[in-house]
Amino acid sequence: MREPKPYWRDVPKELRKQVEEKMGSSIRRASRVFGGYGPTATFRFFLEDGRTIFAKGAGQGSIAENWRVLPLEEAAYRHVTAITPISPRYFGSVSVDGWHLLLLEDLRIAKKVPPWSEALALQAIRDLAAFHVQGLSEAGKVQAMAGKGFTDNWLNIKNNHDERTDFLGLFQDKRNEAEAWLDAVIDTLIPIEGELMRPDQPWGLIHKDVRSDNLRFRNGSLVLFDWASACRGPLIFDAGFFFPSIEGEGGPTAERLLPEYKRAMAARGIDFPSYAEQSVAAAAAGFFATRAGKPPIPLLPRLRSIQRLQLGPALRWSSTLLGLPKPPAINFMD
Repeated sequence: MREPKPYWRDVPKELRKQVEEKMGSSIRRASRVFGGYGPTATFRFFLEDGRTIFAKGAGQGSIAENWRVLPLEEAAYRHVTAITPISPRYFGSVSVDGWHLLLLEDLRIAKKVPPWSEALALQAIRDLAAFHVQGLSEAGKVQAMAGKGFTDNWLNIKNNHDERTDFLGLFQDKRNEAEAWLDAVIDTLIPIEGELMRPDQPWGLIHKDVRSDNLRFRNGSLVLFDWASACRGPLIFDAGFFFPSIEGEGGPTAERLLPEYKRAMAARGIDFPSYAEQSVAAAAAGFFATRAGKPPIPLLPRLRSIQRLQLGPALRWSSTLLGLPKPPAINFMD
């Protein structure tokens, strides 16, 4: 099932005129673009001069969250220069009552993932490390990351019956096995997850939402978009929450990718305390554990399936890294 998105015919004529004035060419045709997991207004404009432009934003049918994050993403494109080498080119924005669109470089011919190869995954990790180093000088331009929702998920599962039930429901016929596993590990996971936001580790500018639907490869290099969540946070967060996405889509594991990230950062004089990788692994597993088993969200119909896809690798990685018992496999029902 696809997310509900506005049609091009829904766009006011005044907004179309603004796009043409901004780009210096009239629009020959336009089409909706699907991607991501929400009802964001997204279009591809085919201009008379032969160029194509990608537009994203909020408009008819957009939810309050779309409108909340749009100014944050626009501010990142406008003011944070460190993202320029690793993001689409930004051409400006257009708006009328009830509509606001960002105009960006069209990455339709850039390489998508999955499928992942080891080479692509390693390139993504090296480019992510380079971005983290580049962004250190601009970390003060963005808000600090809040820990709530990332450092307390295993604690919520322990203390809240509904949270526990939602998580165990993912395992269906292996529920008893999953319950025994959870009871054996949760008191270990809770304090380790709680260390995610410790200040005595490398902090800086992070994207905070790195996964395959938010990236492409342009001329062999990583390009990230959807910068609405950019903030100042633990650098290892981007990598640690990215690994389960890669493995869940058939790519290399965190055990293969984390050393590459650490090597790339160490080459630039940035080292991580051992607790940092343990805490991000536990936090990633807890984040997906408290979300993947919840009921579907009508306007984001594919979100839960993606969270389940990431939960399995996150549970495996955190258990392996912390020397915990192997978790049972989750059920990938629709």
